[in-house]
Amino acid sequence: MGERIVSLHAFYKHGEVEADAYLSHPTAPGPWPAVIVAHEWWGLEEHFRDFSRELASHGMVVLVPDLYHGKVTGDPAEAALLKTSLDIDRAVEEIGVAAAYLRNLPFVSEKVSIVGFCMGGGLALLAASRSSEFSAGVIYFPSIYPDTSELENISCPLQFHYGTADTVTPRSEIDRITRTLDGAGKLYELHLYEGADHAFVNDMHPEHYDQESTQATWPRTVEFLNRHTRE
Repeated sequence: MGERIVSLHAFYKHGEVEADAYLSHPTAPGPWPAVIVAHEWWGLEEHFRDFSRELASHGMVVLVPDLYHGKVTGDPAEAALLKTSLDIDRAVEEIGVAAAYLRNLPFVSEKVSIVGFCMGGGLALLAASRSSEFSAGVIYFPSIYPDTSELENISCPLQFHYGTADTVTPRSEIDRITRTLDGAGKLYELHLYEGADHAFVNDMHPEHYDQESTQATWPRTVEFLNRHTRE
C-alpha cells in the first residue's frame, strides 16, 4: 500500500497499569485498523521499531508496548533472566489496556489485532484468551505456553508461524496448542517453515535469521490481518 507514516513515543495508563510504547501510523486520517505487537525476550529493540513502521506502511496503526519498561539486551543470558522474571499477568494486562488506548485514538477503527513473537507470542495467546477485544492474532514461535483451559477461551482467529528446526519451542507444544484449538472448534491456520530455527524473522540476530522463511511469512501476516480487520 505504501502509506506515508509517522512514528513516535507513546504512553498509556489505566488504573494502576501504565506503559511506554512505540507507535507507528499512517499520516492520512483513516480510520485504520490497529495492531499491538508483543516483542521477543530481548525487549523493545530496533527490530520491533522497524517492524512497526513496515506494518504501518500497509495501512495499520501499530503499537509496541515496552513490556520490560526500558530494559533491552542483546545477551541471551540476560534476556532469559528478564523473561523468566517477568510478571506475566501484569504484561498481559498491559497488552489488554493497550487495546482500549488504541480505540480512543481518533484515527483508529474498532478493529484491534495482536501479533507476538517468541515470548511475545505466548503473551499474545494469553491476551487473546483473557479478552474478546481482538479481531485476530498472529503468533510467531511462542515460547510461553498457556494452559489448555485458557486456550479454549480464545475467540479470535489465529495464524501461527513455526520453523521446523526450532530448538527453543518444541513441536510438541505447537501440537498441543493446535490440538486444543481443534477440540474447542477454534479458527486458526498453521504455517511451517522447513529448516527454520526459533526466532527466524529477527535479522538483528543472524545466528537464527532465515531470510527466505521471513519473506514468506510477511505477505501471509499482512493478508491475514487485512482479512479480519477490514470487513
